[in-house]
Amino acid sequence: MQDPPDLFERTCLPFVPDCRAFALSLARNPHDADDLVQETFLRAWRAFHTFTPGTNAKAWLFTILRRIHVDRYRRGRLRPTPLPEDELTEMAGAIAPVVVDEDRPWDHLGPDAVERALDHVPDPFRQAVRLRDLDGLTYKEIGEILDVPQGTVMSRLHRGREYLKQALVQPPERPSGPRSS
Repeated sequence: MQDPPDLFERTCLPFVPDCRAFALSLARNPHDADDLVQETFLRAWRAFHTFTPGTNAKAWLFTILRRIHVDRYRRGRLRPTPLPEDELTEMAGAIAPVVVDEDRPWDHLGPDAVERALDHVPDPFRQAVRLRDLDGLTYKEIGEILDVPQGTVMSRLHRGREYLKQALVQPPERPSGPRSS
């Protein structure tokens, strides 16, 4: 039988960077993301006796992380930065005319470009896209993490990918400096 600390270390610690990236996508700031990851691994350590070896440790950790985030959000300890209503409406209206032949046009881009574009995808869709396309989880695993049916996962993925395609095709404009005449 393996020593529990060794088993935990080999099973869970390789996923620290993935958990950090997921936490950052949820919390939207590095300090809160680090707190989420720390709390996730503390709770995972305490509950490791409930983990079934051979199952997906990454999905298990992501579920813990997301639940901590939701709990903190409900208590008001985390405050996501919502998009203004007019910007959301504008984004939704701009998606329809976008036609991209590839299902995943972002595969050739670096992870930083995709992360920047994902910042402009509304939260429930961003989470689904991140978990599937960047973290490689199955629909079932995503449904368990987000606590939604697989059909909802597929719907969020479809819409999230459309938002992502739009953000990649036409990045949001940045305020420009004074113009010279």
